[in-house]
Amino acid sequence: MPIFTAYLGFLNKHGGADKVAMKLGSCFIYYVARNRGNNAVAPSENLLRLWKEQAITWRNYERLYLKEIENSWAWMEKRAQEAKIGNILLVCFEKDPAHCHRRLLAEEIARRFGAEYKGELEEPAHIYSLDGKPDKFDYQ
Repeated sequence: MPIFTAYLGFLNKHGGADKVAMKLGSCFIYYVARNRGNNAVAPSENLLRLWKEQAITWRNYERLYLKEIENSWAWMEKRAQEAKIGNILLVCFEKDPAHCHRRLLAEEIARRFGAEYKGELEEPAHIYSLDGKPDKFDYQ
């Protein structure tokens, strides 16, 4: 099963986490933001501040974020193991996946542990059901 990423607003727009999880089938959802239970892989407040204040480039943000999560291999390996039995959805508050740590995190899990990263849930989102066949996301 793959790893997906999503903006919190996407979940809210489509009926919440439970409805999106039902559509994905077997699904583990992780909010990878500070104070959401996954601080080990959330960017530090200082790093977020530097990025939002445009004090660092995105390239520097990427480098610093990956350094921050160096000691979180156990957390990432567990997600890769869970991806063998169900879809993983990494969620945070940043709307633009091109400039978000959830994408960096998913890519790092895929690179280090061989999990498959399928990308961002967006519109129109193509979700893979448990049988592996593409299925258009039901926005109802």
